[in-house]
Amino acid sequence: MPAFDNAHSRMVAWAKITLPLAALALLSTLFLFSGKVDPTDAIPYATVDVAELAREPRLTAPEYAGMTQDGAALSITAETATPDPGGQGGASARAMVAHLDMPGGLTAELASAEGRMDPAGGLITFSKAVVLSTSTGYSIKTALLEAATDHSVLTAPGTVNAAAPFGTLTAGSMRFSSDDGGATHVLVFNDGVKLIYLPKE
Repeated sequence: MPAFDNAHSRMVAWAKITLPLAALALLSTLFLFSGKVDPTDAIPYATVDVAELAREPRLTAPEYAGMTQDGAALSITAETATPDPGGQGGASARAMVAHLDMPGGLTAELASAEGRMDPAGGLITFSKAVVLSTSTGYSIKTALLEAATDHSVLTAPGTVNAAAPFGTLTAGSMRFSSDDGGATHVLVFNDGVKLIYLPKE
């Protein structure tokens, strides 16, 4: 090792040797005591079938919100939605949930396992295990229910089973609509209505 004129030069020379050695020792210790990595452990990514997505593109958690001409606020969400082939504008949906707020304070909740969203066509269709609940105490089950997007109109063209504040009833069809510019709402059951009246105790 060459001679140095002063202590500062000697210290710098020793630092050039000892500091890299110390860094090497620290790195060796880090790798020695770090946990072993198992390359077979899979990173928890969501399972996605890329081929299926290419064949059938879909939207995750789509939402629709709008205002009807009679002043009701309509919002709809779904778990997934698959656009109609050919760009027709609608989409088939799964696990749909809708909320309708009317100007007079009445609210309605809708849920179904499947359905179709077509706001451009002015119609939302709920199908398969449809449940309609209103703030006035009605709980209605049916297989198919159509909701207009321009007015507060809900239509069930098939059999409905309802639990009402006064009892239970079944009917061949049902229609819920607004009247007097949205100030009042009418729930009408048609086609062979059967009512079981349960008076309050």
